[in-house]
Amino acid sequence: MNPFPPPRGAAVAFVDVTAKLSLLMAGLSVLWCLLQLLLATLLDRFDIAGWLQRQYLPVPSALEWALRHALSLSLAMLLLALAFAAVSWALLRHRGWGRRGFIVFLVAVAVANFAMLPLLDGMFDAMQAMLPADFLATAQGREAMLQMRSGRWVALASAGITALAFAALHGWLVLRLCRPDVRALFR
Repeated sequence: MNPFPPPRGAAVAFVDVTAKLSLLMAGLSVLWCLLQLLLATLLDRFDIAGWLQRQYLPVPSALEWALRHALSLSLAMLLLALAFAAVSWALLRHRGWGRRGFIVFLVAVAVANFAMLPLLDGMFDAMQAMLPADFLATAQGREAMLQMRSGRWVALASAGITALAFAALHGWLVLRLCRPDVRALFR
């Protein structure tokens, strides 16, 4: 361990850069969520599940649920983005609740990245279920299944590696935000 703590300026610079980057990401997230909310409102007027069924494509229950709740899910994402913007602003203003809230967001996002892996796997099951049985019996169908299997493993591996990388980054940020020189900046 370094017997000399880093200068106070380094802690301030770390917090300020982290907060400003987070505010930028939060602002972009709010814009994205507003666009998503608009799209969900427009798509609510269409029966996407019914259209898929009329095309003789099975609609997985998870997709059907997501389509039924698209507006609520979009609104929840917007509220989370706004909460992240508030926490990031409080972090920039060196408020204690902003630092604690930011740590909660870091941990929650790291956990959510790992929680998405089974959903990603389930998406491939749903895509496979959408393929007609008579197509799967053909050479093209068997080739499609091989491609889907390899795509599944590539997607799961890349998502798993990404989740690990973000968990490491978020863990490092949490440790930095818990250091005494950084904690001393917050009131």
